[in-house]
Amino acid sequence: MSEMKLPKFKSDEEEAAFWDGFDTAEILEKGEEVELEYKPEPEEEDICIRCGERMIERKRDIDVPGEEITIHAKEYYCPRCKKSRLGSAEAKRLSEILVGLLGKRGGKEIERDTEGYKDKEGYFVRIPVEIVKSLDVNEKKRTRIWCMGKRIILEIG
Repeated sequence: MSEMKLPKFKSDEEEAAFWDGFDTAEILEKGEEVELEYKPEPEEEDICIRCGERMIERKRDIDVPGEEITIHAKEYYCPRCKKSRLGSAEAKRLSEILVGLLGKRGGKEIERDTEGYKDKEGYFVRIPVEIVKSLDVNEKKRTRIWCMGKRIILEIG
């Protein structure tokens, strides 16, 4: 992929308008994977990036699907936006825990071919039992689905 040339922006608003109208699908499909490192100033971690409000630090328990493990995490919650996020140190810690869990499982992704079917409301696929068990899915769990390039992402809530 050739390197993309960005225009010179006269203001933050002009740059924001550019990115709001820019389609990143081609970059996501053809681009190479890069690892980014972000180290915010410690005093900025409790400021909401959406509205600028000071966030509340609180504890959160995260159950790991398919495991009998609960991870205790520290998160920041914005009372105005009603959104929460992890601080950079906590995100790094959780990433290390999850990488360790993947290593324990042999570090393999579960990948199976499946058939797609069509009915009057759209297409559906069968999710293989091995994948369902690894995600601890049941019929009543809420799911979200969206497209990213030519991939369909299914998030089990």
